[in-house]
Amino acid sequence: MSRRRRRGKRRRTSTGLLLLAGILGSAWWVYHIDKSPAILDASLLLAPQTITTSQPEAESTATPTPPPIPSITSPDVPVVEQQQTPELRAAELLAAGRDAIQRNDDLTARANLSAALQLGVDGNDEEFVRRELVRVGNETVLSARIVNGDPLVDRYVIRAGDVLAKIAAAYKVSPDLLASVNGIIDKDRIREGQTIKIIKGPFRAVVSKHTYTLDVYIGDTFVRSFSVGLGADDSTPTGEWKVVTKLMNPTYYPPRGGEIIAADDPKNPLGERWIGLVGVSGAAVDQERYGIHGTNEPDSIGKNVSMGCIRLHNEDVEALYTCLVENHSTVTVRD
Repeated sequence: MSRRRRRGKRRRTSTGLLLLAGILGSAWWVYHIDKSPAILDASLLLAPQTITTSQPEAESTATPTPPPIPSITSPDVPVVEQQQTPELRAAELLAAGRDAIQRNDDLTARANLSAALQLGVDGNDEEFVRRELVRVGNETVLSARIVNGDPLVDRYVIRAGDVLAKIAAAYKVSPDLLASVNGIIDKDRIREGQTIKIIKGPFRAVVSKHTYTLDVYIGDTFVRSFSVGLGADDSTPTGEWKVVTKLMNPTYYPPRGGEIIAADDPKNPLGERWIGLVGVSGAAVDQERYGIHGTNEPDSIGKNVSMGCIRLHNEDVEALYTCLVENHSTVTVRD
C-alpha cells in the first residue's frame, strides 16, 4: 500500500474516533442532567395566571327605595295629640272677632266672641266681648233684622189657621218674644201671607254667683246679660234647674208664713214677673219653691240678701221673661 493511501486512512480513522467520542460525551451529559435532582430558582417561575371568564357587563339599574312602612299604633295605646291651650285659642278667637267687627260681619263676630267667652277672657277683654255680644245679639236676634245665613233665625210665612202661640211653641220660644221682634201689637191678630221672623229656641240662662250675673244663651251663643241678687248665706243652690211656670203680676206667698201680699202692691217683693224653677241636678236636685223674679228693692241687686231666689231689676226680669219658656228653658247656677 502506498504511503499516501495509508495517511488518508489514518486521518479518516482519527476523525471517526473523535466524532464517536463527542457523541458519547453528549449522551453522558444529557443522562447526568436528567438523573440529578433539579434545583429551580423560584424567581424564575411564572406566577400562576387567573383565568377570568369574560361575561357581558350587566346594565346598571338603580334599586328603587321602598316606600316607608306606615307606623301602626296599637289600639291599646292612646294617641296623645298636642292641643292648643284654652288661653291661646281664646286669644285667637278674640282677634278673629275683632277683625269681623271691623268688617261689619256680625255673624262671624258673634260666633268667635261667644266661643272666646266660653273659653275664658279676662279684664278689659271680657268687658269688650260682653258689650259687643249684647250689641250684636240685639241686632241679629232680638230685632226684626234678618241676616242671611244666620243659623239662629229664619223667615216664616203665616198660613191660614196659624196663631202666634202655635208658631212660637214649634220653635220653643214665647209668643211675646215673636210679637216684640216683629212689631206685632196684638198677638191674636196675624194675617195670612204675612212674613215674620222666627227665632230657633230654646233660650237658656247661666247664673254666676261670684259675679252676680245671669247670661242668656241660644245654644252656645251668648245673647244678653243681666245683674242679679242672690240668697243670703249662700242659700241659692247650685246645679241645673228647669223652668216650669211663668206668672205675670204674681201674688206673694211668704215661704215661711206671714202676710200674703197681693199683685201690684208696692210691698210685693216679687215685682211684676215670676219664673218658677224645679231643680234637676247638683245641689238643686228636687228643690222647689225657688224662682227668678223682680224686686221692690233695686239696691239689693249684686248682693246676697234674698231667701234663696234669684232677683233682677224689674225691667230686666220682664225681658228675661219673654225669652224663657216652660219645660224647655234651663237655668244653670254656678259658684
